[in-house]
Amino acid sequence: MLRLPLLLALVFSSVGALAQTNHTAVKYAETITVKDLRSRLEIIASDNFEGRETGQPGQKKAAEYIKERFQEFGFVPIEKLNGYFQPFKLQLTYPDTVSLVVGGDSLRFLKDMYYFPGFGDMVVKSDELLYLGYGIDSEKYSDYNGVDVKGKVLLISAGEPVTRKGVSQVTKSKDKSDWTVDWSLKIELARSKGAKALLVIDDNLTSSVSQYGRYIKRPNLELGDSPAEQSGIPLIYISSKKANQFLDAANVRGGYEVLEKRISKTGTSISIKVPQKVEITVKKRREELISENVLAYLEGSEKPDELVVITAHYDHLGKKGDEIFNGADDDGSGTTTIIELAEAFMKAKADGNGPKRSMLFMTVSGEEKGLLGSEYYTDNPVFPLKNTVANLNVDMIGRIDEAHAPDSNYVYLIGSDKLSTELHALSEKMNKTYGGLELDYTFNDENDPNRFYYRSDHYNFAKNNIPVIFYFTGVHEDYHQSTDTVDKIMFTKMEKIARLVFYTAWEIANREERLKVDVPQLEGK
Repeated sequence: MLRLPLLLALVFSSVGALAQTNHTAVKYAETITVKDLRSRLEIIASDNFEGRETGQPGQKKAAEYIKERFQEFGFVPIEKLNGYFQPFKLQLTYPDTVSLVVGGDSLRFLKDMYYFPGFGDMVVKSDELLYLGYGIDSEKYSDYNGVDVKGKVLLISAGEPVTRKGVSQVTKSKDKSDWTVDWSLKIELARSKGAKALLVIDDNLTSSVSQYGRYIKRPNLELGDSPAEQSGIPLIYISSKKANQFLDAANVRGGYEVLEKRISKTGTSISIKVPQKVEITVKKRREELISENVLAYLEGSEKPDELVVITAHYDHLGKKGDEIFNGADDDGSGTTTIIELAEAFMKAKADGNGPKRSMLFMTVSGEEKGLLGSEYYTDNPVFPLKNTVANLNVDMIGRIDEAHAPDSNYVYLIGSDKLSTELHALSEKMNKTYGGLELDYTFNDENDPNRFYYRSDHYNFAKNNIPVIFYFTGVHEDYHQSTDTVDKIMFTKMEKIARLVFYTAWEIANREERLKVDVPQLEGK
């Protein structure tokens, strides 16, 4: 948290500027209206755009619609792009092209095993399988002490060892560690230790396939115009039945459950060599697609080299058969907000009141596939990242969640204090002066299991040390469902949040000094 003296100093230092710009900012903020937000969202989230799936015709239609609005407002084509589109290549890969054979037994996809994308084409062979407890390496508990895993395929249990009284052997408390919450920790550790692949026992595989089926079964999109490099190692979940079948070859009586109980009780790891040959073959079927980010640039009047970037993703999940996933809240609400913000700032510019710093309004694609459009932009910036002052990202601001129902006067803010105390104080001041919303920081907690900080497009800016704010109103029953439709959007709420984003962007763009980055960067876990 901010220390009080610092917060007060930041607040009082901005009072004079606020007094001068108040009437001007209000004038243009009030051009963002319920009427305009509704009319634009009724188009963006219509069946005509077919759910806006990345690389598909509906996404192309949405990109054209957004470009036409930018043209209508008076934005000129960006010289470096020769237009408004930043195209990027994608590889569409299909999920049923990984084979796993253990001891001559070929495991069936979705029946005996499943996996998520993240590794390239390869062939992995090993003469034995190594059971390695939970695959954890921490200060108080480690499965890797004295064990050489280089070149081996590892078989591990999910989660972490916990005693019968609920005490974790990793944390030595009833609190679970990140090893349970974040699957990527185990795979990165195994890779860094030289393992060839990681097999994780899922003791309820059928349920997992049902729960994550949409993500497991659907084709995956990867950035690039050629097959992915072998940067990762395979992570494959296998059924408990198959795991015990393999452990039988090592004369493990009672299967992995007995091993788990022993480890959990003693806090001492167990490693067992399983005399089973393993072969994993990855040969993905690929199809090339093209997608686009849509950009509108407004040059600043006094500090044109410094840039404020405002983002939202305009892609969604497309359609399944005749069922269309319109994505009115996710993220039609953010997309229409960006369009309205762009119009408001351009009106200010036309009246001779344009911002001191330059503005980039960018709707990105590929967010639903792994933040791909924003990743491409930050890897291939149209304007230098070192000159980018801040990123404000809007993703789902049109509904309410169970935690607040029926009250709609709130917004979750994520990331505002993670890199810049000045940005956090400025954001608070803008809300106090203009917004009157409840600013909820629940999901800003580094220990929040939802990890929303890492799950929308702002994160690709944050990991480049650019201060960010993510505006979000929470997950609801229609999240990623075909029932996420315009008729359920709370436009008065959406207007209020959109205006808060405007005021925050206005202050960032017009303050004398650029925001200071004064908090050590948090790395993704």
